[in-house]
Formats: sequence, C-alpha cells, structure tokens
Amino acid sequence: MKKREILVLGAGVSGLSTGILLLKQGFEVTIWAKDLPPNITSSKAGASWFPYLCDPKDKVIKWGKASLAYLEKELVGKPNTGCIKRREIELYTSKQPDPWWEEAVSFKRAAKEDLPPGYIDGFEIEGVLMDSSIYVGYLINELKSLGGEIIQKNVESINAAFEDYDIVVNCTGLGSRDLFGDKSVYPVRGQMIRVKSNGFNKVVADNAGPNALAVIIPRINDIVLGGTTQANNWNLEVDGKDREDILRKVGNLYPVFKNVEIIGETVGLRPARPEVRLEAENFSGKTVVHNYGHGGAGFTLSWGCAQEVVSIVEKI
Repeated sequence: MKKREILVLGAGVSGLSTGILLLKQGFEVTIWAKDLPPNITSSKAGASWFPYLCDPKDKVIKWGKASLAYLEKELVGKPNTGCIKRREIELYTSKQPDPWWEEAVSFKRAAKEDLPPGYIDGFEIEGVLMDSSIYVGYLINELKSLGGEIIQKNVESINAAFEDYDIVVNCTGLGSRDLFGDKSVYPVRGQMIRVKSNGFNKVVADNAGPNALAVIIPRINDIVLGGTTQANNWNLEVDGKDREDILRKVGNLYPVFKNVEIIGETVGLRPARPEVRLEAENFSGKTVVHNYGHGGAGFTLSWGCAQEVVSIVEKI
C-alpha cells in the first residue's frame, strides 16, 4: 500500500476541503460517504464565517484565522465559488467586552444606525459568505478536477476502510458516534427558511439576546433566515412552530422581514462536541486522522483544519 493513497470518510465541507488540500500536496484521494450533497448538513448551512458553537477557543482562533485567509486569497471573487464578502453584525442588548475571537479577524463596534431598537452594542466584521447552494458544488468539482474520487458507501466498521488504505481521514461528524464509539459528539438541530431576496445585504445575528437565535444571511440568490439551536434533537423534519418562531424573531429585528416570500425550508444537524477532535489515532499500524465535531463552525474552520490534517498526514 502506498502511503500517498488517502481515504477520506465524509463528503461534507470538512471532508471536501481536506481532500482538496491533500490532492494539492500530491496525495491520491478517494472519499467514501454515506450521504452525498445535497442530502448532507453542509448543503443546508447558512455558511457565513463566524466561530459559533465550537471549542477549544485557542485552536478555533487559529483554524478560523487560517480559513478566513484561505477564503480571501483563493476563493472570494472567483467565478462559481459562491464566496463573497459580507458585512456581519452580532447584536447585543448590553455593552460587551471585546469578543474572544478578536485575534482571528479585524472587528469594530457596530454603528448605532445598524442596531435594531433595544440593542445597544454589536460587533461588526467584514466576513466571507460561502453560499452553500453554490459552494458545495464548487468543492466537489474542484476535488474531481484535481483527480479525487467520491464514492457513496456506508462504512460500518473502520476495518473495512483498512482493507484498502493505511491512512484514513475521518470527517464523518455525527457518524463518529457509531463508527468510533464517540458519544461526546451530539446533534444540535438547526432549522432555516429560504426567502426571496429583498435588498437586505448584511449578515445579522442575535445569538444570546431576546430574539436568539435569530440569523439573517443574504446569499447570492436568496436570503436564509434562522434559526434553532436544539441540542440532542435528531428530528430532520421541518417544524411549523420553529418556522413561526424564526419569522417572529427576525421580524422583531427588522420589520422588512415581517412579510416574506418563503421559497424553501431546511433542517440540518450540527455535529457538536465539547472540543473539535483533530488528531491522529493509531490502529495496529494503520492511522486515522480525526477531523470532526465542529459544531456550528464547520465552514468557518474548514480550511484551517484541513491544513492541519495535511501537516499530520505528511509526517506519517
């Protein structure tokens, strides 16, 4: 078995990003995935750069900063990537200290005119929006153009992967509960509403205030409204009450959203964990490099984590 042949498990944003960077470093990459886009969480995500629901903070800052740099250098402004710059504002009803993630990105206090009634503070960044309706397809095409292969295949035992590969990168997210017995990774249910664009052009979120969790994400061809953050809820069906709550909360923030044209609804399960797991594990001479548990920051951390996976693999 040649050590340059790598198997990646999972075809979400983490698996695809990792596969692309491994291919660029000269490795041969095959992805096995139980589910393929658009039937994966990554295809349902709002996907703006923001370190949400993820730890440990020191590593998240490093990975998030590296991802943002990669996005800005390699993808923003290029055709068919779905990556664009967007102002992003996080709202608060009380004065806040500087955010814990300040080392990852330049930020400023939001202008008074950008704060809805009842909000007196906010953090504003120039972030990157990754329009998942375009971006995930771009990643797949990029991986294939570099010589990578994606196969729909459910792996019930890691030994099945070791029959053909010495090095496996595990990007299965919630699948790691069964595949590796990691019960510390758990679902955080997110329901989102897609509405017709109305000219609103900044990403806004109330993550902890009276309208939490309210998120407005203007994408290229629509606007995503959210959301929910329901731990240990495995329900993938759209919930009517959640829809009403989302519309009420975003309408409270900006009256322009009190009357919207709904064009779609999605539910995804964020793979949360007390800490992101990114490390190598030895299995009798075979190696698994784990890269999962990114919570609500899979897109935000994807390239930084992928770079670390490549560094680990190159040392094996």
